[in-house]
Amino acid sequence: MSGTILADDRSFPGASGLGSVLPGNRAVLLIAVPVFLVLAVIAYITFQFAANERAAEGWVRHTYQVIDQLGRVLRDAQDAETGQRGFLLTGRQDFLQPYRDGQARIAADLKLFRELTSDNPREQARADVLQRLITQRFSAFDSGLSLAQAATKTSPALFAALEQGRLRMAALRAAVTAGMAEEGRLLDRRDAERRHQEAFEIAFAISAAVITLSILLAAAALLARNNIRLAAAQRARANEAAILQTTLESVREGIAYFTSDELLCAFNDSFFRLLDIPESLAVLQKTKLADIRATQSDGLRQLLRPPSDDQGGPMPLRIAASDRELEIYHAKVATGGFLIGVKDVTARLRAEAMVRQSQKMEAVGHLTGGVAHDFNNLLQIISANLDLAANAEAVRADPKLHARMQNAIAAVVRGSRLTGQLLAFARRQALEPRSVDLGRVIRDLSDLLQRTLGERIEVETVVGGGLWNTLVDSTQVENTVLNLAINARDAMPNGGKLTVEVANAHLDDTYAAVHSEVTPGQYVLLAVSDTGSGMTREVLARVFEPFFTTKPVGKGTGLGLAQAYGFVKQSGGHIKVYSEPGHGTTIKLYLPRTRRERDVSDQALSQPVQGGSETILVVEDDEDVRGAVVDMLTDLGYHVSKAESADEALALLHRGTKADLLFTDVVMPGAISTREFTRRAQEMQPHLKVLYTSGYTQNAIVHNGKLDDDAFLLSKPYRKDELARKLRSVLAGSTRVAIAPPSVAPDMAVPIRRGKVLVVEDVALIRMTTVDMVEQIGFAAAEAADGAAALALLQADPGIDILLTDLGLPGMNGRQLVQEALRLNPSLKVIIASGYSGEGEELVGVSHLLKPFDLQQLRKVLQA
Repeated sequence: MSGTILADDRSFPGASGLGSVLPGNRAVLLIAVPVFLVLAVIAYITFQFAANERAAEGWVRHTYQVIDQLGRVLRDAQDAETGQRGFLLTGRQDFLQPYRDGQARIAADLKLFRELTSDNPREQARADVLQRLITQRFSAFDSGLSLAQAATKTSPALFAALEQGRLRMAALRAAVTAGMAEEGRLLDRRDAERRHQEAFEIAFAISAAVITLSILLAAAALLARNNIRLAAAQRARANEAAILQTTLESVREGIAYFTSDELLCAFNDSFFRLLDIPESLAVLQKTKLADIRATQSDGLRQLLRPPSDDQGGPMPLRIAASDRELEIYHAKVATGGFLIGVKDVTARLRAEAMVRQSQKMEAVGHLTGGVAHDFNNLLQIISANLDLAANAEAVRADPKLHARMQNAIAAVVRGSRLTGQLLAFARRQALEPRSVDLGRVIRDLSDLLQRTLGERIEVETVVGGGLWNTLVDSTQVENTVLNLAINARDAMPNGGKLTVEVANAHLDDTYAAVHSEVTPGQYVLLAVSDTGSGMTREVLARVFEPFFTTKPVGKGTGLGLAQAYGFVKQSGGHIKVYSEPGHGTTIKLYLPRTRRERDVSDQALSQPVQGGSETILVVEDDEDVRGAVVDMLTDLGYHVSKAESADEALALLHRGTKADLLFTDVVMPGAISTREFTRRAQEMQPHLKVLYTSGYTQNAIVHNGKLDDDAFLLSKPYRKDELARKLRSVLAGSTRVAIAPPSVAPDMAVPIRRGKVLVVEDVALIRMTTVDMVEQIGFAAAEAADGAAALALLQADPGIDILLTDLGLPGMNGRQLVQEALRLNPSLKVIIASGYSGEGEELVGVSHLLKPFDLQQLRKVLQA
């Protein structure tokens, strides 16, 4: 459907190329004029030559006629003389007849001779002489005949008359011969003139032909050159048109050019596609703007119009068409006509909405991060003291007081859930993802859903066959489904049906192109559908905003869907809401598929609450929280040591205080980071296990929203029974592999020495993350942004044992750095971290780490 660009009112693409051909056309016309003139002159002269040729031929024929006529005169005279002599010799009368015939013809011959030579005075004079001679000769003939008849044949008078007749006949013959000779000379002269004329004509014809041919050749050369230029100009115009059309097609916006008469003159496919214009209207110079407007809705019909006279430039106007947002703009063309542009801004608006949403979440996240730690500490103090007080004899003996204590504990739980929802929305909760069968999770949850929703709502669970495993925090999945189910219950006040469906799903490139935040691939779909009142378009636009709710005051916090949104995004998934007023709502959660085997659940967390006799070292900077935790641990039977900072805890361990488990807060004041503190503690006591607790984990043991593989976390606030079960789980090692002491190999109990790693990376964010990972594994770390700084550190710090470097560094590249580093320290272990497979393989004796790498891959290559 691609259009071909045509000329408009006063200009068209390629006109500059054709303009250079016009002088050639004028030159051809200027040459054609003299050619026609020369041909006209040649034609005229040729006609003159033909006339002269005909005249010359006439004169030649005339001369031959004169000569022939003189010959006839002579022959007639000779015939008359022959007849006379025959009669004189024989006396026979029949010889007189030729005489008389000749005498009769000769008069006519002379008359014709006079007519033929009427324009020649000399010939007229000759005619007079011939007339006189003939008259004299016939007079002599007559005298001779008279004498012959009167005398004898031997009469002297007769002989004298015959002699005189002979002499006159000789004179006549001489006159005729002279006339014929003169006519012969005239004939030769005229023949020579004719030949000269012919030679002249031939020369002229040749000259004219040469001149004409030269002119024609020059004209042909100019015409050929002009045709070559014309062809080149046409090719240039076609090339310019093709370039312009290709440029139009490469533009994502739809563009159409209309003449001043509103005729379609140029367009690209995007114009027809974005406006859903039928392909039958893609006809240049025939389709009018009115035809296109007739296919559009009322709103678009108003925008698809020529620009107004006072419109200075493109002024985009936005309109919603189907499920897309379009911008329409108009622009006048200086040479005539106008442009109409159509731009699909749906993706941009969605991206802007995502940015705004991200900014909202970031703002809430900062707010939550600043408040959650202290708020959860307060809740922890309240929760711990309530748990301890609830078990007191006086409380258990007073039912009313015991009920009040349980209400207070329930309020703590609600406050904890509220903080957890805020953290989930801000994607700052510490997830513990496992490879789980989501179908089993939903089956186990179905009874709880039915009890929660009541008998007026039918609950149906649909689990697809061959379900893939998914990597999620199952506890958060349960919380999310419960929140969605409660929202569905509120949307069905008169009862209805709730359907929870789990199935395999694949989000392809087409879907990802519409939803820019989606990564194409395989997912496990968790869909929650209800038959409730549904949501309007305005509500859908704000459905994930925190604290936004359509419920009455006191009926909801507005964090349910916000928590679901944050949890799904933090898990690397995608969430989509489908709803129409009066037709219910479907919320689809796409959680990423994993090929890992299903993880075995921790049975210890479901066991009855029990204490222990091990020694617990509690490190907590908040005195009230520390005191409450110590009381709960003591009540559970544990031996407890306590410290208010990492430095104090390390001092206790250094003095010989033994502990089986280190229970420490993540966020504490001081120069020592939590990871460094636990690493040093485990260096002192290799078998020491660590359990972290925090109301807000920041980035110490949580990265990319997921808890580190070698870390255990108990989020604040926690109940006494939760603390008891978590402690038994960590001490028994029934959950993930406990955090390995940095100085102890996984299968060894003897200390080993950890080296120091120099991380060389020019991208600051990657460098900081890599250093953090190196320190988490238990290695000391130094960092440099380029080769020169790295060499300076290697020379200044002989304790650096490992060089971890990227190859693409500014200035000195990674290969040069490795060579110089090995020259300084031949025993240096070198690891190349690159984003390209096989890059740097020519370097001998080095290890390779392909980006992106995770903590386990980095640990493997560092410990190799």
